Amino acid sequence: MTTTIVQPSIENLQQFSDSFDIEKLLQSEGVLPWLLVNGWKDDDESRLIANIVDESTSIDEVWESGEFDFKALPDELKEKLNQIFEHFYL
Repeated sequence: MTTTIVQPSIENLQQFSDSFDIEKLLQSEGVLPWLLVNGWKDDDESRLIANIVDESTSIDEVWESGEFDFKALPDELKEKLNQIFEHFYL
């Protein structure tokens, strides 16, 4: 097993995102760390998505949000988001 020590910066999280174990991420609080580890930049879009999830009560409510057009995202990003959302609502 290889251990990679990564300084806790946004750039390093993005650079090593493929090295993270999604199960360990389940222990993180909030949506933003999940987005960063899955390759999302720390920008207004990611923060908006995190806020939508925090304020919603179901996955359907998130996907149907009028604040962000989730359906316009590429399928790969939709799948990553769906995995994240399922953790918060199951």
